[in-house]
Amino acid sequence: MSQRHGTYSVNILFLIVLALQLLNFFLLSVPQYPRLILNEALFVLLPSLLYLRWAGLPFHETVRLRNPGWKVALASFFIGAGLYPISIVSGAVLNMLLGYNLAGTEALLPQNPSEGVLAIIAYAVMAPLCEEIFSRGIIQRAYEGRFSPGKAILLAGGLFIMFHLSLLQGLTIIPLSLALGYVYWRSSSLVASILTHFGANAMAALVVTSNVFWKDATSVLVSPLSVGIGLLLTGGGFWLLRNSTSAAPKKPNDVRSKGFKRAWPLLLAGLLYLIVIGYEFTTTRFPERFHDPVTVGATQLENATAWNYEMHNAADDPVAEVRCRLEPEGNTIVLHWESVHQAYDVQTPGGRYMGGNVTKEEELSFRRADGQPLQGTLIGEFDWGRTETEWSFDGEHFFIHHKSSQRPDEVFELALEDSSQSLVLESTSWPWVLRSLPFASGYVGTAYYFKPYTWRQATQDNGPVVERVLVTVTGPETLGTPTGTLQAWKVKVGCPPAVGQAETAWYSVDAPHVLLKHHNGFETMVLARDASQSYDH
Repeated sequence: MSQRHGTYSVNILFLIVLALQLLNFFLLSVPQYPRLILNEALFVLLPSLLYLRWAGLPFHETVRLRNPGWKVALASFFIGAGLYPISIVSGAVLNMLLGYNLAGTEALLPQNPSEGVLAIIAYAVMAPLCEEIFSRGIIQRAYEGRFSPGKAILLAGGLFIMFHLSLLQGLTIIPLSLALGYVYWRSSSLVASILTHFGANAMAALVVTSNVFWKDATSVLVSPLSVGIGLLLTGGGFWLLRNSTSAAPKKPNDVRSKGFKRAWPLLLAGLLYLIVIGYEFTTTRFPERFHDPVTVGATQLENATAWNYEMHNAADDPVAEVRCRLEPEGNTIVLHWESVHQAYDVQTPGGRYMGGNVTKEEELSFRRADGQPLQGTLIGEFDWGRTETEWSFDGEHFFIHHKSSQRPDEVFELALEDSSQSLVLESTSWPWVLRSLPFASGYVGTAYYFKPYTWRQATQDNGPVVERVLVTVTGPETLGTPTGTLQAWKVKVGCPPAVGQAETAWYSVDAPHVLLKHHNGFETMVLARDASQSYDH
């Protein structure tokens, strides 16, 4: 073994590669998947090969590039493939606990087959090959020469987690990182750990590319059944691996570096890691602080225009007819909304959904120039009685008056945190206001979301809600509607917890960007007729 090769040398190599990973933050203008492929080739594999050349080490022998045999190869693949759905579920739980808001991630997904192929190459080919040569073939191999196998696996696994420069992803891949180290040590084969890495990343690639290739990949590979199958595959893989191999003996390294000299590269790498995950934690917990406010152009509407929509419940049953009309009145736009809903009670895989018989009429106005809401009135006729909610906005404060046949009148006043910065999206009118967005895939902005009267989870009562939300744009994507298959921009409004789930709207790609579809988290409204009706004003 070369005198240059030891834990101190590979610690410096790790620091260099980690610093190179930070360069990705300055290359965000490069398309996502070519950037990932180049990163693996130039910032992971190339430094690893240069290190081996500098140290004078033979590649095959050093990294243990040897045939593990078909049983070990199969076991290794099963371990990685089985761990993927488990990692996804644990990641979802961790995301919920951390309170992350991962805005704009949809824009990073492949939008066409060519991008899908690049995604598969990046995830399922380049990452397993390059990262295993670096993390197991060089780093863990060096650590095995100084520490016990268990400690070497833990240390190399910890560095592999740091390498990904993400708190959420790092916590999610803990089982996989340890499994990769164990497979590499137990089999004495880099090919085996590459197959484990490939098994996990191939599943990830199928999910990431599901919108362009296998449409059902997410529902099949990320489900309670897939988690159960994953546990069986992982357990069976480890059993087959242990029964097909014998534990590799420890081979002490002749090189001994001591104290701070050996540790300082890792201490510096740890500091870089803490800075990056601190930034991640802050930006994903409080994304509204790191994005510009949403801006919309002036509403281009000369004549009154109306559209008819169908409302569908979670079981896709039609439950309401909706008529919407926009009328220009000088510097304002008036929205008229009429809907008749039928009662329903349906059970779906996602839960039970219920709705009552209700007729709604709403009239509200917003500024033509910037979409800012001005005032509105909503009347609801239910089986049990009538409600009426009136509201107005002076640019800084909302004033709400709610009347109900079942309870005394209620009056509320709400103030914006910063009225000079953000657009306010009123819960009924925002899908029409955002028709004037500067549509571009990856667009992210902040706004306020205002609902005049709703159930407030935080205070366990009814009343108005106004909170900051993120507005994200992705697409164009293919959208099927009763009027035909169309290309559409997808706009997601991340609603506050007090209101419920995020809302999503789809708009025609071509101006004037007709609202084609809207999902409020419970029901979906779809354009029922392609041609709108225009009326002389």
